[in-house]
Amino acid sequence: MTRQVTLKDIALRAGVSTAAISQALNDRGSLRPETRERIKAIAAELGYQPNKYAAALRSGRTMSVGFVVPQDAELDLSKRGALHRSRHIGALVSAAADQGFTVTMLPAARPDLLRGAQIDVVYFAEVAADDLLLREAIARGIPVATNDLYVDTELSITVRTGYDEAVRAALALLEAGGARRIGFLVDDAGSPRDEIGETAYRAWSTVRGRDPLVAYLDAEHGALPRRVGELRDAGADAIFSFAEEGPAIYLQLEEMDFVIPRDMQFVALCTSDCAVNTRLGVTHVCVHPELAPAAMFQALSSIRDAGASDVIDLPWEIVRGSSTR
Repeated sequence: MTRQVTLKDIALRAGVSTAAISQALNDRGSLRPETRERIKAIAAELGYQPNKYAAALRSGRTMSVGFVVPQDAELDLSKRGALHRSRHIGALVSAAADQGFTVTMLPAARPDLLRGAQIDVVYFAEVAADDLLLREAIARGIPVATNDLYVDTELSITVRTGYDEAVRAALALLEAGGARRIGFLVDDAGSPRDEIGETAYRAWSTVRGRDPLVAYLDAEHGALPRRVGELRDAGADAIFSFAEEGPAIYLQLEEMDFVIPRDMQFVALCTSDCAVNTRLGVTHVCVHPELAPAAMFQALSSIRDAGASDVIDLPWEIVRGSSTR
């Protein structure tokens, strides 16, 4: 194994003290510009890499982020739920590695674990306002990052993933295409993201004086054909699927001998099957919750230094297909 280059190695080569090396590499002190540049050149030649963890200890940081596993997550047996959790964890681990952080898993039901934890920020991919671990982190002054829940406190980062904006945009698109009775498909798991989607749909319907038409899918979406049929029988002339499954629903509509989009317009939420939706011609609205961890890390230093909070909006977009007019 190659030995890591130290400040002492650079000092021996440069003929100066380790204090001077530290000043040069950190752009501090009153060294002459030519001395500073010579030291940096020697450090680069020797392949010096700064020790992020030592620097973190000096600044009071631990270089660790806590990922909160939602309570009863093991009871969400749906493939969609498992996919969301694995993508959140994968995105966080990747973003953390880029920043030199490690990830600590924290069960939402164990706020007591924060008492002895050495963590720079606690990240909640899905969270409710009454989450005990969230309250504990805030009480202890630990920075928190939450998806789609505004926390009115200092040292907080709110990431708006775009689920509610995506719902409103999809419904507006269907309405512009002539839809008058828009059905809404959503999972029955009651996760925070599904609550966001259904709330946005019901609010949109209320503002327009329309009766909401909601159909709930089971964990494995085995009832999908029946739920689509129920929406059809209830007079729906368009469907927005917040439960995703764009390709499956599109094919189900075709099996029912609907002419799309003449008889039934269709838009699907999309977080993973965008290529398949595009290939089939399914109009879909894409959100990107997997970008939340990287956005969180970008904001972390600034909120710590300023003792403030930040709100970040992730991008989303509608991809038009042949399933809408």
